Amino acid sequence: MSFILKGNLAGELCSDCKESLVGSIIRFYRVEDLEIGLANVAANPKLTLAVLTEEAVSAKSKLLMAETKIDENGNYEVALDDSYQNYGGPLMIDVLTKSVPNQKEKDKEPVQFTITTVQPKWKEFENDFIFEWRYCLPQRFWCFIRGLFDAWVICGRLLSCEDQETPISGVIVTAFDADWITDDELGSANTDSNGYFRIDYTSRDFKQTFLSPLINIETPFPPFNSGPDVYFKVETSGGAIIYEETRSDGEQGGRSNIGPCFCITICVPFEVPPIPVASAWTGIGNAFTIPIGASLNDFDASGYAGGLKYAITGSPRMTGQVALTTTNKVLQGNPIEYRFRVSDTTGVNGAPAIAESNFTKIVGAGPDKDLFAKTKIGEMIYFGTPFNHVEIFAELEDLDDQGWLDVGTSVVRTFTDEIGLDPNDLTDPTESEKWHFIDTDGLMAINTSKLTDNTMPTVSDPGIPVPVGDRKDIEKIAIRFEVREVINKATNSFNYLPASGQTLNAMIVNNTAALMPFNIVELVSNACDTLSGNVNVTYTVHHPHLEDVSINVRSNSNTINTNLTGTNLSLINNTNDIGLNHLNDGSLSITSAPNNISLITCAYIATLSVKRRLHTGDSGISPKHDQKAFYYNA
Repeated sequence: MSFILKGNLAGELCSDCKESLVGSIIRFYRVEDLEIGLANVAANPKLTLAVLTEEAVSAKSKLLMAETKIDENGNYEVALDDSYQNYGGPLMIDVLTKSVPNQKEKDKEPVQFTITTVQPKWKEFENDFIFEWRYCLPQRFWCFIRGLFDAWVICGRLLSCEDQETPISGVIVTAFDADWITDDELGSANTDSNGYFRIDYTSRDFKQTFLSPLINIETPFPPFNSGPDVYFKVETSGGAIIYEETRSDGEQGGRSNIGPCFCITICVPFEVPPIPVASAWTGIGNAFTIPIGASLNDFDASGYAGGLKYAITGSPRMTGQVALTTTNKVLQGNPIEYRFRVSDTTGVNGAPAIAESNFTKIVGAGPDKDLFAKTKIGEMIYFGTPFNHVEIFAELEDLDDQGWLDVGTSVVRTFTDEIGLDPNDLTDPTESEKWHFIDTDGLMAINTSKLTDNTMPTVSDPGIPVPVGDRKDIEKIAIRFEVREVINKATNSFNYLPASGQTLNAMIVNNTAALMPFNIVELVSNACDTLSGNVNVTYTVHHPHLEDVSINVRSNSNTINTNLTGTNLSLINNTNDIGLNHLNDGSLSITSAPNNISLITCAYIATLSVKRRLHTGDSGISPKHDQKAFYYNA
């Protein structure tokens, strides 16, 4: 039974511009003074936020119960030290930040700050207790932290002056500082489909002078820590200027001496013509791009993904974008539809695509309906009053009997099924112009567990090797994408688009748990014996895609907390070696060579941890653990 903390941490740059605290470390401390701790539990986090000195961090180190790194999406998950079961009190939450997103200046001192104190309300789930805590740091505090790292940012949005609602997308925004000698260019960025842009820069970008780097100042007069006076230029990708401010705009109130975070909405008196939407399959989830022609991108020639040589597991999302129609408006113009097909015959990535005839399985059609998995494909945004947005998911019922998906079908079904939405708005001359489809990259998810042999060999006891002939082999598939304009479906009149036929010749897949029997040798006959003298562990580990295997021994007092070493264990340690798929040891000593740990009289937990090189395309797979307890009398 474990006490697991999970959640999400973000920082606010503007009310509509936030970022995850990726790479920072979240720390949980027990509270030494419960009276003060409980008072802080009731306090608003805005009142408890505080940057800590090195002395304060060092003083509380003995109270640390858990820490973990925050991932790229701002998520974290960590198990508390077992001593929490006896403590059960409130937890103080700190964050150690060594860098902030898009930071350009390196070698800055790390910063640790306190957020708040919480009294977890645990929920029981599958023999564990889980507490979820999410928080977004307020703009004033997070931008102060960013300033300590000399990380300055402009978050902005371009809207049409005609209605103050329509976003201007696909243009280039450049920010300048109106300086006393020469204007500094702070940076440029493209607007996204919603008109948003973000420009990151440092103080170096607006403190340069004609004497730089000998002298690096903003103005010759105090204060020397002033921010830039910002103004903007907007141009098309072809270089045509459609909006341009002057340095006098940067000297106006609200634009002068801005801080590390600056938020702005700019009205542009220009209507950008619609940009044609290309249709293409480009990746597996957010992590891996697919091979295009001779380029291998994130898949190697044999089908492994990424530098760690991952196998793909679960229901990975096929990502890219497909236009709604030839006009990219719902129910206007000819529909665009797409599908995915799968082959058990594979080839070499980077080589010519394997023959189309090999792709005998159609995702979501006929006997292969269960290959389809529901996925979010976009959002419908309403630029009216009130503003609204609706998530659009592809469902199995949206596909035709040949597996083709017309996104417009998913949109209409959503507007028909959900209360408060009216499918007639999609054809109403006034309302339809206010609804816009936002592509969020998802095309279709494929349930790979229906394509793999999900059985694993077994052994009668830990320590026994799996016979070489019985060991699990790798499995791979090929995937083909097809996309077409529907001119007249009744007469089979179609126009296949340039990206149709994109093929991933090989993708390694796996959906099996690791074989990992584990025990204390001296407890095989009686699990409740008190141990003394020599203590040994025995284990067998097998999986075709092993990344890391470790065995940890920890005393209940935490006086002893160490990973075992051994000839076999050293083989599989954060490895991408595809040949290492098995290890076993009938008797690895804890107390004698090679570990020679002097056990004290105490209760212990021995933990076998196995991590597989598996990835969903959006995230890796967590390690699995097996634990054995024993009592040692020294």
